[in-house]
Amino acid sequence: MLAATAILLASCASPRKVQYLRDVEYGEVYPASHAPELRLQPEDRLAIQVFSSEPKLAAPFNTVTGIDEGGNSVYTAAHYLVDKHGDIDFPVLGKLHVEGKTTIEVNNEITRQIIDLGHIKEPVVKVELENFHITFLGENNNGILTVKGESLNILEAVAQIGNLSRQTRINDIMVIRTENGQRQAYRVNLQTKDLFNSPVYYLQQNDLIYIKPRGLRTSQNLQAINSTFSPIIAIANVVSNILIWRKL
Repeated sequence: MLAATAILLASCASPRKVQYLRDVEYGEVYPASHAPELRLQPEDRLAIQVFSSEPKLAAPFNTVTGIDEGGNSVYTAAHYLVDKHGDIDFPVLGKLHVEGKTTIEVNNEITRQIIDLGHIKEPVVKVELENFHITFLGENNNGILTVKGESLNILEAVAQIGNLSRQTRINDIMVIRTENGQRQAYRVNLQTKDLFNSPVYYLQQNDLIYIKPRGLRTSQNLQAINSTFSPIIAIANVVSNILIWRKL
């Protein structure tokens, strides 16, 4: 009876916080790699803006959004969707193949063509990926995490998702990545330093993180324990009553 009571009390206690990176030792040195540059994929969205010391020369490459107080046109970045062939249709320059390239490589290519074609001598081009987001699924958390910049690792993502508990399987988190038209699932263990070497430690656009539940919830555990120990407790009560009656 005491053992059953102890188990029931333990199951009622609030779950302890999870423990990450259990095998990382103080004073040890571990190799650190730089975040790989993101490669553009079909369905990516880009914001591209061209600057010049003479704004009129850059105007054909940008979007007009209004007129300022001086009567001058206000230009902002134009937005482009990478089509299924990996191309964008850029003003003046025509179709540009950007799939598999980084935003820096696209920047350099646009800059080179603008100069070579004699449109602007010293253009400044700004290329940004607009749809770097991560989808996450879990027992208590579901949603889309929008990323600022072009670098995010899985620990940073989990920190922003928050509210992980011992009811989640942090040693078996699934990351599903789509590359070259194919999806592949990777297993990540947040309790070991080996995650630093995982191909999905640094996340990419459109990655999906699935945080699996450990199993039965606490309330379900209570039901399971009650169904198991109730007959034992009942028998123990009967035996104790018989012993007391015999002594009397």
